[in-house]
Parts: sequence; structure tokens; C-alpha cells
Amino acid sequence: MGAPRVFKNLTKTTAGLWAASAFGAAAMTFVRMTARVDRPAPPTGAPFVLAMWHSRLLMLDYVRPNGRAIATLISGHSDGQIISKMALIGSRDAIRTVTGSSSRGGTKAIRELKQYAREGRTLFITPDGPRGPSLRAQPGVVEIARLTGLPILPASVSASWYGRLGSWDRLVIPFPFTRIAVRWGEPIYVDRKADRTVVLAQLEAALNACQNAADEASVANHNREQIVEPLRPVLQATRNKGRRPIN
Repeated sequence: MGAPRVFKNLTKTTAGLWAASAFGAAAMTFVRMTARVDRPAPPTGAPFVLAMWHSRLLMLDYVRPNGRAIATLISGHSDGQIISKMALIGSRDAIRTVTGSSSRGGTKAIRELKQYAREGRTLFITPDGPRGPSLRAQPGVVEIARLTGLPILPASVSASWYGRLGSWDRLVIPFPFTRIAVRWGEPIYVDRKADRTVVLAQLEAALNACQNAADEASVANHNREQIVEPLRPVLQATRNKGRRPIN
């Protein structure tokens, strides 16, 4: 992710990773304590392979089906490790992480995810992660659904007051006292003979629809929203008129 050089240097050490993760977990906990949440009940039939675009990753806790423990695939890079440790601290072990990706640690990660699926856990994947391109689903999510036999559940989360990082995904950072909106799609069932290209196109369309719906719901009844420019000192807020949802 597009962090400043000082931050990147800090996270090169184990102590620095834990410090950054603890700070992030504390910040997201405060957001949860002060946020107003619009979260319809998820579809029945869990467990799923829960899918959400990478830019909403910091709001993962809002899409855990009925508060149940889940397992999520996280990259082995430093940003992935921070997210992993934030999840461990902030969720009180309700979000288990599996380290791997399509390029590194993939085979071992798949075995771990299959084991979690056998235990009845929902799995979580960002189809465009860990490095993009943004909003383009990669084949891994389809293969995991096929191997585990779990349907893919598209979902998204949005916030009315938020900041962004200057990363490839323009990571959304929700602010305290925000309005959070969660939206679900319909489960996508993947059999062994399914055309991967067709499933990916269906998933991308569903994820975009969920994200648009969440964006619109999060700014409902708000006269304006606050958007913070990436890495601005002390996250100085700038105001935009109207109700423009997150892109």
C-alpha cells in the first residue's frame, strides 16, 4: 500500500509491524464504537467464500456473517501482515488469517483454507488483491470456491466519512462517527465444469453492484461528505458539496 517512506521503514521490523497493527486496530475499534451501521441480514446458507473489493479491506469486520469467525487469505507482504495482525487484535481472534497468494505460498494457503471450510468457517477473499488491478477479479477466488464447494457471496461496505491512501486500490479508511452501510449480493454457485471467465464476469458485476448500493446507502440522509486527501498532515478534512459516493 502507498505508505510514506518512514512508515515503510518502521514496518520492516517485527516490533514495528506489531506497533502499526496495534495502532490500526485501536483506530478501527474506535470507529466501530462510534459508527452508525446499516447492515441487513446476510443471505442464509453459510459458510461462503465471501468476496469484497480490496479497497474496503479495513471494514472487513462489518461483513462477518452474523458475527461468526472467518478465515481470510492475506498476502505475505508487509501490508498484508499489518492487516493480518490488525484482524487478530481487533476481532479478538474471530478473524483467522492464512498467508499466501497466487504467486507465493499458494498451495499451502489453499490447504489451510480447505481445512477451515471443512470446519464450517466462511472464507474471505479480495478478488482483486493483493496487488491489483483494482476492481478486476482474478481466477483464484473461482478456484477456491470450486475446491471447497462453497458458494461465492459478493459483498461491500461503505462509509459516509472516510479518507483514502494513495495505494493501487485507493484504500478507504473510515472515520469515527461515520455512517457505515453493508450490502450483499446473491450467492454464486461454482461447479467443477463452470466456465471460469463467465463466473469472473458475473462476480465483477455483482461486486460493483454491491459497492454502488453500499455507497448510495452510506450517504443517504447526509447533506455532504468529508473526503480526506491521501496522507494529508493530521488527515486534514476537505469538504465536497453534494452526495457523491465513493468511486
